[in-house]
Amino acid sequence: MKKSKKMLTTMLAAVMTSALIAGCSPSSTEGNTEGGTTSDEKTKLEVLAVLNSLTKNMDEIPYITDISEQAGVEIEWTEVRSGWDEQKNPILASGNLPDVFISAIGNDDIATFNSQFLPLGDLIEEHAPNIKRMFEEMPEVKELATTIDGEIYGLPAVLPHRPSSSVIPMMNQEWLDNLGLEAPTTFDEFYEVLKAFKEDDPNGNGKADEIPFDWAPDQGPYSAMALIGAFGNYAAHTDWYNTVKDGEHVFLPETEDYKELVTFLHKLYSEGLVNQEVFTQDWAQFFSRSQNTEAATVGFTIGWSFEQRVGNWSEQYEVVAPFAAEAGLAPLWPADPLGMKTQTNKAVITASAENPEAAIKWLDGFYSEEASAQGYYGSFGIGVEQNDNQYTVLAPPEGTSEDEWKWTNALVDHGLMYVPDELDERIAAPPTVAERMEQDQILTSYYPDGDNVLPPLKFTKEDDNELSIIRTDLDNLISSKWAEWISAGGIEAEWDNYLENLNNMGLTRYKEIYQNALDSQY
Repeated sequence: MKKSKKMLTTMLAAVMTSALIAGCSPSSTEGNTEGGTTSDEKTKLEVLAVLNSLTKNMDEIPYITDISEQAGVEIEWTEVRSGWDEQKNPILASGNLPDVFISAIGNDDIATFNSQFLPLGDLIEEHAPNIKRMFEEMPEVKELATTIDGEIYGLPAVLPHRPSSSVIPMMNQEWLDNLGLEAPTTFDEFYEVLKAFKEDDPNGNGKADEIPFDWAPDQGPYSAMALIGAFGNYAAHTDWYNTVKDGEHVFLPETEDYKELVTFLHKLYSEGLVNQEVFTQDWAQFFSRSQNTEAATVGFTIGWSFEQRVGNWSEQYEVVAPFAAEAGLAPLWPADPLGMKTQTNKAVITASAENPEAAIKWLDGFYSEEASAQGYYGSFGIGVEQNDNQYTVLAPPEGTSEDEWKWTNALVDHGLMYVPDELDERIAAPPTVAERMEQDQILTSYYPDGDNVLPPLKFTKEDDNELSIIRTDLDNLISSKWAEWISAGGIEAEWDNYLENLNNMGLTRYKEIYQNALDSQY
């Protein structure tokens, strides 16, 4: 029997630490009665949503309340804004679940707690015309949402205004102009430009405060790993260690390209051309060093956008073409068009839901054209203006950024929506997003062919568990050696032993699991 919302809230509170209590808030509605309906005969649904800290309470967002009204349901919201990773497993293990989770459940959860979630195929077929249309128009999205056992448990989202790559290479064009330099095209030219950035006071403030090259404190999308495409062979994206070339799985940290990239980065680091705290800085410091300064301080870096990466200094920067390791090579840049535009498991219905038909009908409302047009930027009159079948994203209030405004008024990346290309073209993007899409076009010719982009792979529970165990050991070794070799050197002498250690940790089996998945699924 389904337990009451009070019990779920009690469970949430029990598994939170005192630092996380403020991150979870139940949002109640007057007039509720126990059971599956309210006093005015609306179906009552209990929904737990994981939200951004900026996002308003769900019952304060007009497009979401409109969807509920149209579906004839009343939502009892439990909103989690922090600490969900710590709360999740105890709640799932307890069996005391809401009817619906939004942006809270992943593939691993579905595999581990499979009996807790409903397969949605028949419900979609019978009660969800908008979701059904999405699957018919974009069968690749249905395939993404389908698990290895052939069922659909989590609903996907197709987002608006998405570039093909999550990162752009950006260089301070004003510095280049001040020094009379051209944008580099090869590693050798890049080295010379960075030397000039370090030695010739390009920001003109008379201080030696320039950081020629800085990247993020990990090996992910904003790190120097993005430069591995300089050799013209591979470009990672969603998974920064694994990719594919000509149908064969490639583990990047064991390739010669990786070895050569690390060697080049060590040369830069040893000469002070890379932030000397690149391996000890945290994310706050990473952004602060390029934004909260009296003058622009970073010459070359990698990020989502100028605004996100260098803040008020954005006007000084331009996207540069990816560098080739040497003249004559055709460099690549990370890209994953389908992975950037789509997300999976944005909502699941639990097996304890008393009225799954009402739940799927309500969720289907998020996929209508009007709801989808509001799902990323906010409700009509607040985030978006509607003019017949055209939509324009509204400017935020003065003093508020575009990002802050959309995250305040919509679910954004946490939400459900269907924005195919045809609708995408009818939503006029805000200025910074339009600029980011234009920047993406500059890089298009450097993106790998679709066959050389790692597709989403599905693993059995057993394979996934095995990968997880092996990956932990691999990650620890790779990340420690990445930092050590770039800062102190030694990769040439240690490379063979490093490869042997990777294999002793299970890399051969790891690659076999990936290759089997590729062969069986594509």
